[in-house]
Order: sequence, then C-alpha cells, then structure tokens
Amino acid sequence: MKQVKGVNGNMAELKKENIEAKKSRIEILEEKKRQIENQIKAIKAREKEKERKTRTRRLIQNGALAEKYFNCDKIEPAEFEQLLLKIVNIPEVKTIIQQPKE
Repeated sequence: MKQVKGVNGNMAELKKENIEAKKSRIEILEEKKRQIENQIKAIKAREKEKERKTRTRRLIQNGALAEKYFNCDKIEPAEFEQLLLKIVNIPEVKTIIQQPKE
C-alpha cells in the first residue's frame, strides 16, 4: 500500500509540474504577444510620422512655389486666400484645375 501512495504522490507531483510548465509557457507566449503588439505600434507610429513629415514638406514646397509665382511674400494668409479664391474662380483656371491628373 505504501508503494501505491508513492506512485500516486509522484503522479500528483508530475501533474503539478506539468500544470506549472503550461502556466509558464502561457506566460512566455503572452509576453511575446505583448512584445509583438508593441513592435506593431512602433512601426505604425514611424509610418504615421513619415507620412506627416512628407505632407509637411509638400505643403512647405507648394507654399514656397505660390510665393514665388504669385509674388505674395509680403501679404497675410487671409489676403493670400482671397487672392487664390479670385484666381480659382476664373473660368479658364477652373477648366485647368478640373482636368483629371495624369
């Protein structure tokens, strides 16, 4: 009878170790999951920053070209907007603007 208890005791220990190993494996996998999620967030943040910088650069370049060709470097943004509104409402300009981009 003592042997049976010993075997049962060993079996209980093995089951306990197996459960602990599974818990440990789950914890490891959950940590890896968190790390991957953080990597995804970092990649998305870099992409968003790159897009923002690209847009900012384009806006600056377009603004510089507008100043150059409209000779408007000494007027306020509100005045410049009024000038652009007048220009885009010229029928010939409307036709050019509404043409599909190639």
